[in-house]
Amino acid sequence: MKSDMNRSHTTETSSVDVKYLLILAVFFCAVFLTTQISLVLDAGAEGEAAFWWPNAILLSVLLLNRRERWLAIFVIGFTANVLAHLVGRDSVPVSFALSGCDMLEAAISAYPFAWTTERSIRFSRPRELARLCVVGGVIAPAISAVCASSLFRLLYDRVPPHFGLNWFLSNSLGAIIVTPIILSLFDHEDTAFFERKRILEAIGLLSLKFFCTYTVFQHIGFPLFFLLFPPLLLIVVRLGMRGGVLGVCIIALFSIVFTIHQRGPVAMMQDTSWQRQVFHIQVLLASAVLCVALVAVVLNERRMLEQAARKSEQLYRLLAENSRDIIVLTDLQHRREYISPAVQWTMGWDPRDLVGTTYRDSIVHPDDIPAMTATLDALKSGEPAKSLAYRCRKKDGSYLWMEANISLYCDRVTGEPIGYVNVVRNIAERKAAEEKLQDAYLALEALASVDPLTGAANRRQLDESLSQEWRRAIRTGSPLSLLLLDVDHFKLYNDLYGHLRGDTCLRQIAEAALRVFQRPGDIVARFGGEEFAIVLPDTPRSGAFDLAEHFRRTIEELNIEHPSSDHGVVTISIGCATLIPERGTNTDILIDSADHALYEAKRAGRNRVIDAVDLRGQTLSTG
Repeated sequence: MKSDMNRSHTTETSSVDVKYLLILAVFFCAVFLTTQISLVLDAGAEGEAAFWWPNAILLSVLLLNRRERWLAIFVIGFTANVLAHLVGRDSVPVSFALSGCDMLEAAISAYPFAWTTERSIRFSRPRELARLCVVGGVIAPAISAVCASSLFRLLYDRVPPHFGLNWFLSNSLGAIIVTPIILSLFDHEDTAFFERKRILEAIGLLSLKFFCTYTVFQHIGFPLFFLLFPPLLLIVVRLGMRGGVLGVCIIALFSIVFTIHQRGPVAMMQDTSWQRQVFHIQVLLASAVLCVALVAVVLNERRMLEQAARKSEQLYRLLAENSRDIIVLTDLQHRREYISPAVQWTMGWDPRDLVGTTYRDSIVHPDDIPAMTATLDALKSGEPAKSLAYRCRKKDGSYLWMEANISLYCDRVTGEPIGYVNVVRNIAERKAAEEKLQDAYLALEALASVDPLTGAANRRQLDESLSQEWRRAIRTGSPLSLLLLDVDHFKLYNDLYGHLRGDTCLRQIAEAALRVFQRPGDIVARFGGEEFAIVLPDTPRSGAFDLAEHFRRTIEELNIEHPSSDHGVVTISIGCATLIPERGTNTDILIDSADHALYEAKRAGRNRVIDAVDLRGQTLSTG
């Protein structure tokens, strides 16, 4: 069986290798041919054609393949580019120099995507689209244009006018047009276009796009470019980005064919050379691609929000409908808008019988209505959530003692109250139900106050705890100490080992801090990035300094390797501040003092503890 598995693995590897080699061959031909076409179009035009798509093809192939294949792809692309230049009768130095500039541009454009899985790169996401437009469409072409212009001046006495600008524009337009088109066509997640129920709709929409584009390019009296975009947007909305890309391809087809035959809006432009017409066609296509991508981004964001809302609704409904408690949602006029199914097997009522009614109309015992009214009025006036025991009428006419926990719920945008949430339970089962709710509350509270990476308290919990200890110290007149620590040269550590190893380092430091600072009142929190804060209530300056120095040595003794550090291991710098708070002050004083001390510790050479200065400017101590 093992040998069969090995043969199967070998066969699979061979098939993948053959497929990969075929892809490289097609890629080589594509780069070679597009380079040749671009050089032919530009022959004698001195860059006026501004047409260069090989770099965009190279970038697309890079993004569609695993990172370990990038070197081979670069080699193939460079070779095809050089050969095309040589066939176009460029000298060897020029061919190698300009091809090198193209490779540099592709490398810079691909760099922001280097740590993104190739199957997750989709330009319908804001981040990926921004990376393409900013890096691939502006920064990378600008850098390669500067390099190409400099090299051209070294190799030739005469440089064509606007050489650098034309280089930049051609490469920028190529990246914006070609890369999204190729990646969307190979996007395996975009299946809307191939759904069986969408085939007829797709054919109809693409036919409409074909007809509208034909009308625009057939009309010679007035440029009707604006008519190209409404059907294109409709296609994106209905068929996704892949359908929009096909719509752009239809525009490209008509633009090229009609312009070649000197017809259509592009050919109508007065005193415009055919090279400029090529450039204008590319501008039109780039505008269409960006339009498609931006609409796809908006739709994708909306779809994600809808999915999140749907998932949230399903989750809450699942919890409500499977809870033994009766959950009632009412508006401010006390009309019931939702009642969970538990009311049926607890009290015999069908939820539909009670929706739209108020507590005055049904269920609540007449003698308990005044207490219910007073509770609701108190909540509406701003008092906290209340618990109320009252009698509820079952459908058979008997009454059952229930307990209701009532609270206001508010609009998420305005913060204004819009109704009441009433959780009703049988008092006989109160203890068990309270324990479950308490456990759930503590779990949610813990998640909301813990930094997920390090396990220490998060910034929100730090601010709350520090404010609480500050107020307590004002009442008792006791000292309050704060340690701010920073991991020395942590950026260099991340650059050397990567962010995953950096995260592990931060976890080790947090675990060590939790071991050292174990008093019930001590708070270890992540302050931000590689910074941590430690709150030490009832701790004088000397005690805080000693604890800080002990912790500094503890981290140093962990012997976490850090070649970029002067000490060869990970170290920390600590700023220590101690104050006896006074009324009318806030925690910013203590934080600023510790922050200044931390700055002095880093300025003095790192891997040390520095005390802050007090409010009178006197130095407390240094370590």
